[in-house]
Formats: sequence, C-alpha cells, structure tokens
Amino acid sequence: MCYAPDLCTFNTFDANQQAASLSNWQQEYDQLSRGSFLGHIRERKFSHVHLFREDSNRKLKQQCRINEGIWLGLSANNRPSHINHAQGNPDSILIREAGVDFELLTPETFSIYGLVISPALVEMIQQQLELESLTNKSHFLSCSQHYTQQTKAYLSLLLSPSSPRWSFHTHQAIIQDMLVELFAQSSSQNIQKANTTQRELTMRRIRQYLDNSQYRKPITVTELCDAVHVSRRTLQYTFESCCDISPKQFIQGVRLNQVRRILQNPSEQRCINEIAFDFGFFHLGHFCQSYKQLFGESPMQTRSNC
Repeated sequence: MCYAPDLCTFNTFDANQQAASLSNWQQEYDQLSRGSFLGHIRERKFSHVHLFREDSNRKLKQQCRINEGIWLGLSANNRPSHINHAQGNPDSILIREAGVDFELLTPETFSIYGLVISPALVEMIQQQLELESLTNKSHFLSCSQHYTQQTKAYLSLLLSPSSPRWSFHTHQAIIQDMLVELFAQSSSQNIQKANTTQRELTMRRIRQYLDNSQYRKPITVTELCDAVHVSRRTLQYTFESCCDISPKQFIQGVRLNQVRRILQNPSEQRCINEIAFDFGFFHLGHFCQSYKQLFGESPMQTRSNC
C-alpha cells in the first residue's frame, strides 16, 4: 500500500528564515514583538495539494504571494489574525489566489494550517460545483463552524508525527472532498434541480454503489458524484428531495450503522476507536457524539449489551 507522503518538519530561528522555508511562495516577514524568534513548520505534499502547519512565537507582519493555485489558511490554535487589515475570527478560513500580494498580521504564539490547491484541482472543483471562479473580493470563505472544526481536526491528524493509516489515494480523496465541501458551503448559487425521474435514477445508482461497496474506506461525496456521474449540486438536491437529508448526513448514517453491526458482533476483538477509524471517523469525540445521537446509546454500551 502507498501511504501518505512523508511528513517534513524543520525548526527556524529567524522570521525571514521561516518565510523562505515554504516552496512556491514569495514572502517577507517582519518581526514586531521583542525576543528571540522560534518557528516550526510541518508539511505534506500531495499531488494537487500542499498541506502545512506553521508555528511562530513572535508577532509578525507577513508580506505574502503564492505562485500558483489558491491558498486557504485556518488558525490551528484558535487565535485570530488580520489579512489585509481585515480581522477574522478564530474559525475564519482565509483565501487568496495566486499572483496577488496580501498581508497577514499574526499575534504571538500563533499557529496556522495552510492548504495550497493546484490549478488543476481548482479547475476540477469549479467544474464540479458549476462555478466560474472559487475566489471573490472577500478575504474569507463562509463555512459552518462545525465543518471548519472538522476540517481542522483532520488537518491536525494528517500533520501529526504519527503515520496516517490510510493510503495515499484515500487521503487524496478525503482532502479533495473536504475542499469541495468548503467551497460548496461558501457558494451562494442555487442548487441545480433535477426532475423526479432523474432523482430516482440517481438514488438507485447510489444505493447500488453503496450496496456493492465493502465500506472498508471512507466514502466521500466526490466519490459518489464520480460513481453516478452527476455534479455535486445535483447530488445535494437529489438527497434533500428523496431522503430529506444531505449526502454527508446519509454517508455518515451508513458508516455509523456499519460500525454498530461490527460492535454487535461478539467475536469482534478490535477496540472501538480502531473500528471507527476504519470507517472514516478520525475524531473519536465527534464519532461518539454522532453515534449516541443516532442510536441513543454510546458505542461502549452497544458492545456491553452484546
């Protein structure tokens, strides 16, 4: 199995050394608060997405420009920053496109997740969401706090020192689906509606695809779109019309029920968090909360009752 790209880590002892440490960026950092500078960078590079976490202990003014694609930034330690003199909140998702200078003002003891999306993936997301552009005049993406927190939890997992368990392909699929969802939530365009016959046909294809799947890896919305050959907007409207829930809620329900069946098997020896992880639940707290909301009991209670 080909696992996720190696995690690269390095320490820096000067603000401009930190600025020069990320490839495909043009940056210059000014240190604004007193004291010796300490920085740290962790990164993984996938085919179409560069993921990194940047930590710094001093207040900085950062003059930045990416060379290609689109950059997204999320506070990793729930502290706000300023972009072009506009202040975001700790859950804001910053966005800038290639070739455009921007300024970040970051406080002391600040950590930020960065995602640089390649032009090819940008074009794919635009086509899937039927958008002319993923950027606008705003410095921020408008996404739900819940999904932003889920995104941060996954990035924390992927950029942790421990080796990710899933394959390179699986992580790429999750990252791609995560990005599509972020831009889909941010988009204000109307969902393209399919007629009744098309919706019913789409749902039959989805159920057949899920029935044929062994559920041994996370199922993403992007995967379903590709499997049934519809856009994300069409899939969204189909689920809301036919099931009165979103695709993500449907997929989560499928995953939770699969986990429950395994927990009800007395011969199953794996621990609960390992089973949950195998079905795409990388945040144990969120998994347990969702499980109890759906079934009225905790995973541990399900196992104890068998």
